Amino acid sequence: MRHSRGQKMGNQCHPDPIGFLEPRLESGFTLIELMVTVAVIAIIAAIAVPSYQGYISDSYRNQAAVDAKVCALALERFYSEGFTYVGGDSECDANSPTNGTAQYTLSVSASVSSYTITATPVSGGSCADASVECVQLDRDGTQTIL
Repeated sequence: MRHSRGQKMGNQCHPDPIGFLEPRLESGFTLIELMVTVAVIAIIAAIAVPSYQGYISDSYRNQAAVDAKVCALALERFYSEGFTYVGGDSECDANSPTNGTAQYTLSVSASVSSYTITATPVSGGSCADASVECVQLDRDGTQTIL
């Protein structure tokens, strides 16, 4: 038979001023539950961060390809005025993206009748290195990822 604080049972009084004898409901998380949650978050982060970095790298490379095509249009306009590509490199922005922090540097190699635009990562390295992805665009519109 349950009784509340200070209720008489029979001829005895059972005082329980702090509620020690009454059942309490436990709330909160155990240490194991918290550790499992942290481990799951760490695993998800270990997978997501490299994937996100690859996505960012791909978007910068694609932006460099677009900026190389914009440069090619500027070179074609320059050619239509003087029938030479020599000196047309001043018509192109040297960095890609054109706003914000540069991730690629655009360089133009031009002759009288042809040009090649190469986008090289600012982070360094040679286009011959397999880990460096450069973008090359020729006069005939051929785009190559080096």
